[in-house]
Amino acid sequence: MHKLTDKYKYIIFDFDGTLNNSSPGIFATFKKVLDHFGVDYSHIDFAKHIGPPLEYSYEHFVGKDRMNEAIQWHYKVYAEDHAAQNSFLYDGIPETLQQLKAHGYTLAVASSKYEPHAVQSLEYFGILKYFDYVYGQTERRGYKIEVLRQLITDHNWDKTECLMIGDTFYDAEGAAANGVDFLAVTYGFGTEKELVDGNPVAMADSPKQIAELLL
Repeated sequence: MHKLTDKYKYIIFDFDGTLNNSSPGIFATFKKVLDHFGVDYSHIDFAKHIGPPLEYSYEHFVGKDRMNEAIQWHYKVYAEDHAAQNSFLYDGIPETLQQLKAHGYTLAVASSKYEPHAVQSLEYFGILKYFDYVYGQTERRGYKIEVLRQLITDHNWDKTECLMIGDTFYDAEGAAANGVDFLAVTYGFGTEKELVDGNPVAMADSPKQIAELLL
């Protein structure tokens, strides 16, 4: 494994599928919301809906007319059922974050997850302290392209010094649209093909390998 260049100063992580496996909590929330709306979800592959913003998923699930109402139900169910606790960090994430932070990198999260839920989850797992900034879905932004653009613009970062780490096409797309290098992780929800097609500067099979590439 070849160490990546030292040009990076800002390491930006996706959340779901990169820092933690949130599928049990997210899948349960999707099912509960769709039960409420009377939607048959037996044919739905929920794994494909970890990555895109909720607008994309619920427009697909219930149609555009009921999308906003369904999203509000999602927020409600996710909070009431403490879905953040029905997930787990990937092995080695705390140690990797600690090492990167100690090395002097600025760490951030850019996620399509509802921002308050992202912060809540990071706090629950005890890793919020490692991140300088947490950006997620808000009323003004949802897709990874928009979230990442806002993060970089707000802090006037040099794009060539940024590295986006993620597990799906949406992370690769967001990085490419913003002129940022992409590091793919293979242990999340994306397929090998979509990650390779995302033209990553490297691929990591574990959080430990992320640290090995950057330290």
